[in-house]
Amino acid sequence: MEYLAENLIYGIECSMSKFTKTEEELANYILQRPEEVSQLTISQIAKKLHISPATITRFCQKLAFSGFNEFKHELKRFVDLRNSPIHMKDLKQVDYFAKLYQDHMSIIDDTFHITSYEDIEKAVSFLTNAKRIHVYGIGSSGIAAHEFKSKFFRIGLSVEAITDPHQSMMDAALSNQESVVIGISISGATKEVIRAMKIAKKQGALILVFTGNKNSELSRLSDLSLLVTSKNSMHMGQNISPLLPLLLLFDLLYTELVSKDYKNRIGIREKTLQALTDTH
Repeated sequence: MEYLAENLIYGIECSMSKFTKTEEELANYILQRPEEVSQLTISQIAKKLHISPATITRFCQKLAFSGFNEFKHELKRFVDLRNSPIHMKDLKQVDYFAKLYQDHMSIIDDTFHITSYEDIEKAVSFLTNAKRIHVYGIGSSGIAAHEFKSKFFRIGLSVEAITDPHQSMMDAALSNQESVVIGISISGATKEVIRAMKIAKKQGALILVFTGNKNSELSRLSDLSLLVTSKNSMHMGQNISPLLPLLLLFDLLYTELVSKDYKNRIGIREKTLQALTDTH
């Protein structure tokens, strides 16, 4: 239960080399007396150690906090968790899990806010009219590409997911005006994906992009960009999988596509599932 707190203390210890001599004295004081520090104001600590409040603020900022108040909040959490082990049935009663829950809900809300029904309809039109769909992604975006293939292949779309940069460029060269080529890059700056998309565009393929940057080069190449919610500004953003907003967009497309041809799509899905059952 002290995961974040241990990271805070560990972070101070690992940052000693970048501290000034005065900041190092402050760090040692915090490591030795975290409970005492968590109860003091910045002025009280400054007076106690004969340092300026500005020094304390700079120390906190070197640890990636906005200032002393944010640092103190995290330190107090460590002290509370250490002194009072948590035994709770509801995860949302745990402070940092509650914040994680809020961030997940924010991703859902933001996705529904920034994504228009018109764009979903347009993307579904691309997919249903394509003879072949090519999906490119690297790293976690590559995992998303395979998830896209698995999801839509089961309802009758001809989808190929390619995560090897060289293979994606060769595949793009074989695309044509009946192809839809999908590029996945949260940053919108993945060079390998951009190169493949440029090749596909020259071949006359329709370009669909999933990205978190609407002004990126990748987005400018597209016929349609679907935006992924940024999690960088969230309190627990680093703990949220980059796949989460992508999977939500995939679900929106999937739901719309199935609703347009429900009986046929569900029939195809049942056939694919039955084929798996028959192999056992």
